[in-house]
Amino acid sequence: PLVDLQQCDLGRNSSLDQEDPEPPLIKEELEDLCTRQDGEQLALEQETEAFKLKPTYDASKHSEDETSFLDPDQTWSAAGREPLFTIRTDLTLHMKIHTGEKPYRCKYCKKEFAFSSSVARHLRVHTGEKPYECQFCGKRFNVSTTLKVHYRIHTGEKPYKCKTCEREFHDFFKLKLHVRTHSGEKCFKCDTCGKGFTQKARMKKHMMTHTGVKPFKCKVCGKQFNCQSNCVTHTRTHTGEKPHACVTCGKSFSRGTDLKRHNRTHTGEKPYSCVHCGKEFSYHSSLTDHVRVHTGEKPYNCIWCGKGFAVSTTLKIHTRVHTGEKPYKCDICGKNFAQNTGLRLHRKIHTSEKLDNESTASYRNTSPPSNRKKSGNSSGGSAQDEDNPFKCDRCGKVMTNFKNYKFHMKSHTVEKRYKCDTCGKMFRESWDLNKHLVIHSVDKPFKCKVCGNGFNRRYNLDLHVRVHTGEKPYKCDTCDKSFSSLVNMKKHKRIHTGEKPYTCSDCGKEFADSSSFKNHLRVHSGEKPFKCSFCKKRFATRTTLKRHNRTHTGEKPYKCDVCDKVFGHRTDLKGHMRTMHTGETPYKCSSCGEQFSTWSKLNKHKRVHTSDEENSFGCASSLPAHRKHTGL
Repeated sequence: PLVDLQQCDLGRNSSLDQEDPEPPLIKEELEDLCTRQDGEQLALEQETEAFKLKPTYDASKHSEDETSFLDPDQTWSAAGREPLFTIRTDLTLHMKIHTGEKPYRCKYCKKEFAFSSSVARHLRVHTGEKPYECQFCGKRFNVSTTLKVHYRIHTGEKPYKCKTCEREFHDFFKLKLHVRTHSGEKCFKCDTCGKGFTQKARMKKHMMTHTGVKPFKCKVCGKQFNCQSNCVTHTRTHTGEKPHACVTCGKSFSRGTDLKRHNRTHTGEKPYSCVHCGKEFSYHSSLTDHVRVHTGEKPYNCIWCGKGFAVSTTLKIHTRVHTGEKPYKCDICGKNFAQNTGLRLHRKIHTSEKLDNESTASYRNTSPPSNRKKSGNSSGGSAQDEDNPFKCDRCGKVMTNFKNYKFHMKSHTVEKRYKCDTCGKMFRESWDLNKHLVIHSVDKPFKCKVCGNGFNRRYNLDLHVRVHTGEKPYKCDTCDKSFSSLVNMKKHKRIHTGEKPYTCSDCGKEFADSSSFKNHLRVHSGEKPFKCSFCKKRFATRTTLKRHNRTHTGEKPYKCDVCDKVFGHRTDLKGHMRTMHTGETPYKCSSCGEQFSTWSKLNKHKRVHTSDEENSFGCASSLPAHRKHTGL
């Protein structure tokens, strides 16, 4: 029986001060050894499990079959009684678990231990001694059990299997951590902020952000760290050591995590997916930055102007607008640039290089003007191109960086291949389509706490809340009018500038905003994608459909503040206010100068002049010629 073997093994190792074989680690030592290098997790947890289940201190006798420790019921059922000891010294050692006696103390940190071998192993944390060396890669360890677990990386042995997903692990401790991903268990809580963690070591590391304690110091530059593995990684910046090499391209890295990230450039793996639009990313940090597009979160604020940014690097670049810093210098002509991309594009003026093959293949002759070789008679226009290296030479739009420039050029060169099955809208990128599909989704998880209205995006909810709060953070520089969204402010600014960047190719009519332009295009195409669920009538715009629906529901959401009369449309309310209360007449007839309170009344009045013209010419067919001549 298993217990008989355990009792027999106890007789083979009775020396209290014997260094090897080592007794199993107890809880206090587990916490101490969590500071090992390279972030590796020792298989201490499996030793702890063995400690709880077996009344023996000879860990080396049963290290080959560690899987037997995973079933405590099976281990104890063979005995059916309390642990027995054949030698008094073993019983004395065991009793320390219950009495808490710790007669051995570390001479460096004064920490106390129950066993002499435990304090000897602990001393290696201070001395840096690593007597156990891997025969495959030469890596050294301060605990023999860590070496045994490390060997499995080379042998490929993975004796521990998850019962839920059947994933295999070479370390019992990693299996235990993995199981928590299924259960969602975070048994370690930060006392300060309440944040939960799956590992005690990670919680302790997190708590240092509150206390500011950084016990690990770089011997070269004196920089301090709250984690030993971070200190070791930092030291490699001084030594130049890069022990982690890519087997595909040979590139070396100082950290194993950097190698793992790099390998995804070869495999194309993108394990991180956006829950909002489904777009996939190779790095978790890239996903975090992307999610802020949906949530509208901008945690990085400029200390000069207060402008918020979703990504810290964007804030860093923006800060140079205030400081005037231009850290990137051309080594040929000495010109300085605020962004590295601007310098790279500028250098090609001297070298006459073209854009990289990918950009050339994708965008063909769409490279920024500054990338093209200037002629000998370069004029002021060339200088202007140098000042605006990201200016589109097709529509004149200026971008702030090369990434936005490349994205914009797709609007000229890349066709829209992805179609929405619901409304027929076309997109150039699959992730754009996925983001659009959320509009049609019935699920609206983001609810307004004030009115209960639901939204399918957090960003739309944030904009809606401003209707209740009255917040209008965006202000026009010209007229001081405020707006709840940046998009609406940009549209408004075009009233002052007269800019109308959207032109209809059929009739030449120009528009200040894209939504009006798209609605106008449906006049030519006859498209009416919005259908009434009551009478099946179709409409060209969503707002027209919304107004029409009120004829079925009887809803009248617009109320006059003066007389409490209600209206189904906002324009009707405005007309009512001007006619009955304010007397305002903003619509003026260009023929006779008479003014009216509503646009419909002005149009009705214009028919008076039209009928006069028809009567004076005697024939309606000659009226268009007269209008063309008079400019009416």
